[in-house]
Amino acid sequence: MKNLIFYTLWLIVIFFALYLASIALSYFSFDMNYGFLKAKQDMLSNKLWIVFFFVHLFFGAIATSIGWVLFFKKLVHFKSAWHKRIGKVYIYSILLFTGPTGLYLAFFAEGGKWATLGFVLMSVAWMLPTYMAFYFIMNKNLKEHYRWIIRSYCMTLSGVTLRLFMPFGARVVEWDEETTFVLSSYIWIFNVILGEIILLCNKKQQENLDALIE
Repeated sequence: MKNLIFYTLWLIVIFFALYLASIALSYFSFDMNYGFLKAKQDMLSNKLWIVFFFVHLFFGAIATSIGWVLFFKKLVHFKSAWHKRIGKVYIYSILLFTGPTGLYLAFFAEGGKWATLGFVLMSVAWMLPTYMAFYFIMNKNLKEHYRWIIRSYCMTLSGVTLRLFMPFGARVVEWDEETTFVLSSYIWIFNVILGEIILLCNKKQQENLDALIE
């Protein structure tokens, strides 16, 4: 039963991760009246904003769609070259591309200064655990790497949380558009808490990490 719950939850995560990635990649029709871009017509003359927007989407889609693979030894063994390659693509996508562009884009967010603050903090809260995961694996501290990569991927999935929260706030709770948008910029806090809950519930596996890696 425990395994059934575990794999069911992971299937849900993978479904939403791939769904979010597909939404991001759908913007590469480069239709400037599509989706979110409809509300950003005033930014379309800003070439840097456009470049950063598409870089953010592309590398965000990569990180979201491949990150989950790193947690399944049966798919890609933890000691394999492929695990290292996928891990590097995941970490570099966030630290070099999606995180920094997210910081830039935050200053043009709808909802004013509070939304900007929320998205700035979100970018930092995404890059920090990703960097820590990178730091610890470079120093061959597998246990801390494992803990921080869990935190990192929980933050990667904050895009999913935001996508689910927006219609909930607008249609179920019926907040106005600005309130929904500002609150959505802080929804990543849920993902931070989720990461800590997973770590607390996963103590035994962390203690036996050497056996898990073998």
